[in-house]
Amino acid sequence: MATRIHGNTVLVLPKKHGIYVEEATMLAKTLGLNIVETIFIRKPNPNFYIPLHVSNSIRKLVEEDGVELLILYDNVKPRQIINLMKELRIEIWDRTRLILEIFSHHAGSMEAKLQIELARIKHEIPLIKEYIRQAKLKELPGFLGPGRYAIDAYYRILRSREALIRRRLEKLKNRRINLIKNRREQGFIHIALTGYTSAGKTTLFNTLTGENKPTGPEAFTTLYTKSKKIKVKGLELLVSDTVGFIRDVPVEIIEAFHATLAEIAYSDIIIIIVDASENDTDIIDKLDLSLTTLRNIGVTGKPLVIVLNKIDLITKEDVERKITTVKSMLKDYNNVKAIIPISALKGTNIELLRNELWRIALTLNGKKYTY
Repeated sequence: MATRIHGNTVLVLPKKHGIYVEEATMLAKTLGLNIVETIFIRKPNPNFYIPLHVSNSIRKLVEEDGVELLILYDNVKPRQIINLMKELRIEIWDRTRLILEIFSHHAGSMEAKLQIELARIKHEIPLIKEYIRQAKLKELPGFLGPGRYAIDAYYRILRSREALIRRRLEKLKNRRINLIKNRREQGFIHIALTGYTSAGKTTLFNTLTGENKPTGPEAFTTLYTKSKKIKVKGLELLVSDTVGFIRDVPVEIIEAFHATLAEIAYSDIIIIIVDASENDTDIIDKLDLSLTTLRNIGVTGKPLVIVLNKIDLITKEDVERKITTVKSMLKDYNNVKAIIPISALKGTNIELLRNELWRIALTLNGKKYTY
């Protein structure tokens, strides 16, 4: 279950991560949070994350503006979160918790719900351990809820639930892998749509397949793989929409979504979708992150097609320049088969993309796979 959506929120980022303020704000707004103040800090405090003078400013916002939630857009130690909750007496989320709340908000399939619950448990257990540690030292006055023994019991319940979810997800993973193998035995060429969150993967999936899956500007609208067969010049292809990538994905989320990411690892052709309407630096950074994520989940050497989406939002000159920039970045990638500018929303160059997929699929058709 997703946590109740809060209203007034304070967002805190390390100054060195200031370039990610847009991303952080976009993620918060996905949950309907109202950012009343954004604060940058130079150096995290080892015990409370935020310095004393910042803590006093936030306390004033809690009293005067009804702030209920503080988001620390960083990787934060359990000790810092617990200590800060004692000080401010409001809920504290770190970056991982924010992403997990968005996932909970968008979860549709049973598999996605189990994956998110597992990630939430893995994120919560270190906090519970820290709570128990401080309770044993008699450092907790009682603001954070039940006493030590209740928390001990809750910890044991979480561990038991974690083991149960892992067993269920392992079964789902094996079922998914068998499904992929069956598709391959039937001769399907499998195409995975990948890329940074909000780049337009689901819009492209809908355009290629004729489906009408939910889309929008919010992050992570797709949390489970959707697949559909299409026919291109008589050749049957299977297209899959997958979960979006994001910078510094927390380890517990990567592990929880292992079964879903397997869909990408077992694919034959990979399309990386990039939002061409963004500035050149963001395009390169997000494309680089996508390539790194693919390597991290074991994808190497597969044919890649880079799609520059949303060209309806920029000029023709901008499109040409961005193609040149991406080409320059990818000059050492021998498996990049094409860089195609499109508008998935308007249907621009979709036939060009379909023809390129057909051409690549012909080179793969009939190969023996040894995965």
